Amino acid sequence: MFRRILVPVDGSEQSLKGLKYAIHWAKNVKGSLTLLHVIDIKLLEGPLLRDVSSILGVTPWTNYQNQIHALLEERGKQILSISETECQKNEISCEKILKTGIISRTIIEESELYDIIIIGKSGENSRWSEGFLGGTTQAVIRRSKRPVLITNQAEFRRGPFILAYDGSPSAKEALRISTELAKTWDVTCHVVYVANKPEEEIINEAIKYLKTNEVSFLSHIVHENSPSSGILNTASKISAELIVMGAFGKNRVHEWLLGSNTHSVIHTSTCPTLLTRLG
Repeated sequence: MFRRILVPVDGSEQSLKGLKYAIHWAKNVKGSLTLLHVIDIKLLEGPLLRDVSSILGVTPWTNYQNQIHALLEERGKQILSISETECQKNEISCEKILKTGIISRTIIEESELYDIIIIGKSGENSRWSEGFLGGTTQAVIRRSKRPVLITNQAEFRRGPFILAYDGSPSAKEALRISTELAKTWDVTCHVVYVANKPEEEIINEAIKYLKTNEVSFLSHIVHENSPSSGILNTASKISAELIVMGAFGKNRVHEWLLGSNTHSVIHTSTCPTLLTRLG
């Protein structure tokens, strides 16, 4: 399960953490990595560079653009080479891909034949994001048909994990994946349903599925106004090594905002978050 792993790399510290986590994951599942570096086409076609070229008045725009692309391409090759060396040190097979395009769109296009995308929580432009989930990661989560694992730690640890369940289609996909993970890792799945009032019907369908598949699990109905707080508090209590959840819940307003709960969990969680979606 999740043996073909796509790892976007950009040379940032968080990207390196994502790579190291992916290497440990690949070791655990006997998988392989594909390293992807995307040269941001916006850096080549932006109005700022055209203005700079015009002000300099000595280099035609097309030549200036080619020079910038050559520099970015060389940098991309270096990043991929460093990432490849990290894989080789850990005896993990890998392939390298260097492309130019819109970063999030290219990641999604390349991911079609992979089982999972593993990415650092924030990339090289995170200093401009004021602590919020970066635009590239957000776009990948919104559009990817493949599970996306976001991590701020380099070390993969097998242990109890959280399944956040709300009965939505994406949560049902998270349930299926959680069942496979619990079997593969031989660990306990803690299924969490956050409700403002007593309501057991939704979590019972998850419990029934887990029982049928004979995996170790514990169920938690948490009564809090904030689903994200309920998920994060439970994860802290059980020392969860992973949170698995649908990228979007039932609330369409939340979906439009990437899911305020999804955003809050990713931003606040101290352990990696594995996000799934359907459609």
